[in-house]
Amino acid sequence: MTSSPVSPPSPTPKTHRFRLGLRGQLLLVFGLVFGLATLAAGSYQYRSLGRLLARADDDRLRLRAAQLLARVSLDPEPTLPLPDQTGETMRLVFEVPGQPARELFRSAQWPADDTTGLPRPGTPGGRLGRGRVVAVARLAAPPGPGADYAEPTGRLTLWLAHPAAPLEKALARVRRTLALGLLGSAALAGTLALLVAGAVLRPLRRMAAQARRIQQATDIAPLPVPNTGDEVQELAETLNQLLARLRGQATAQANFLAAAAHELRTPLATLQTGLDVSGRDPALPPATRAALAGHDAELARLGRLVDDFLLVGRLGNGAALPINRHSVALDELLLALADRELPRFRAAGRTLTIELPDDATTAALTTATDADQLTTLLLNLLDNARKHARPGTGVALRLQAAEKGHGPVISIENELAAPLGEHLAQLTTAWYQADPLAPGTGLGLWIAGRLAHGLGLQLEFREQQEQLVVTVSFPT
Repeated sequence: MTSSPVSPPSPTPKTHRFRLGLRGQLLLVFGLVFGLATLAAGSYQYRSLGRLLARADDDRLRLRAAQLLARVSLDPEPTLPLPDQTGETMRLVFEVPGQPARELFRSAQWPADDTTGLPRPGTPGGRLGRGRVVAVARLAAPPGPGADYAEPTGRLTLWLAHPAAPLEKALARVRRTLALGLLGSAALAGTLALLVAGAVLRPLRRMAAQARRIQQATDIAPLPVPNTGDEVQELAETLNQLLARLRGQATAQANFLAAAAHELRTPLATLQTGLDVSGRDPALPPATRAALAGHDAELARLGRLVDDFLLVGRLGNGAALPINRHSVALDELLLALADRELPRFRAAGRTLTIELPDDATTAALTTATDADQLTTLLLNLLDNARKHARPGTGVALRLQAAEKGHGPVISIENELAAPLGEHLAQLTTAWYQADPLAPGTGLGLWIAGRLAHGLGLQLEFREQQEQLVVTVSFPT
């Protein structure tokens, strides 16, 4: 009738794989899309800004080169202004079509072997070592007397270079700005992803919370259906249809169980009465009387099982049992239970110890409750302790008087044959048996839990120092 604690099997090692939840997947996808888009936009902006900054730097350098070239004189000998800016270098060449170029000036820092690959006049600037270089040109006559006024026959080209450090500093500032923007975008993407995931998953969380409440509720309530018109609403409606079918099947099963138990009570009572009368006949041989006594005990056990099934049918149907509350002296109730259960404990070879407070007042040991339902609750707990305590040990039934702020407490303690571990939380589950081969149906503790809930009592199971301690706490 009750759950049987057995030693849990040693866990099999499992390989745990890292799996992202739905929130994590949404966050990852949203972050990747937003991050890649931001990275692509930032890269495009960096290249565009880099070209703009290089073009602006080349324009300033070209203007400076044009000013220097305008001051170059070829009459009678080439004279030219020297660069006066830090790090500037210059090269001046006179070219006549069909003749080798004539180099008129080269700065000392100008690379000796870098005469090819230089930009031409009218083209964008280029790289020269670790600097930038541009070219400007004007028509001119060959150097000599009157060259400044003679008819131009060639071209005078000036290359001016300066360090690229200022441009690199500007580009570095752009990179830092874009990196900070990327980090800010990533943070914004994460925040938006969490908000979006929270909004998307809120209906699922409500359904999960309702499903958890269903596990402890007396009936199967429908899940909340979000009015979103999407797959989440379809999922909620489908689950509600499934729950409706389960509720109908559970109701039909509970009704059948209650009806069958009710129909069995009358013939069982008739059989037990007949055996009791027949067993009192003094003319019966001792062997026959012993056999009838055994049959009577089996019928009594079957009657208790039918009563449990009838109670399960009523509780499982979701109907609340009527509660007839009146003042109950708990010490007298426990003494009556001990007298009733003592023969069974003796037959099982166990002791039943009852401890009552000596100096407590009558009011401290009295509470308003349903005596019949409380008796059934305590009988199921005692039956579980008697069946599943460690062999050779007894069961202790204790009563603690009410104190200020606390009501009376009844506790039942027995030593465990094996640690319960994870089975402790499942003891009050209907039809649950830790040991499938143990006697009983796995309903006793479930019935006790449901009765405690209906009476407004707190039923608690604890495993401490190889003992199972069950406490029934009454309200103040």
